[in-house]
Amino acid sequence: MNKNRKVELSTIIGKGSKIKGTLFVQGGVRVDGEVEGTIESDGFVTIGSSGFAKANIKAEECLVSGKVEGNIICKDAIELDKSARMNGDIVAKILMIHNGAVFNGNSSMTSDPKIIKKQ
Repeated sequence: MNKNRKVELSTIIGKGSKIKGTLFVQGGVRVDGEVEGTIESDGFVTIGSSGFAKANIKAEECLVSGKVEGNIICKDAIELDKSARMNGDIVAKILMIHNGAVFNGNSSMTSDPKIIKKQ
């Protein structure tokens, strides 16, 4: 992922906020609070360093700096930052795991839309 590219955020779940259910977002979403359920975006999903998602995530791209318990499916790339704690499976064309990140699960690196839809 290009760190210098502009990412359009349309939704921010602030620190201290808690959401249960399904979150559908057009554009980007940043989670600094807690989400339990499902996150779906046609853009970029960021789980901030204070963020916790006990959720399955589907998006174009995803950056995890906080904690995720669930599966992530991205059409393009997933990046696990050095502070990330990920327990679940990953499907994406590109997977980047920084030194210090914790990832417990399986990964499938694919851009095949049939496999992504099946997941």
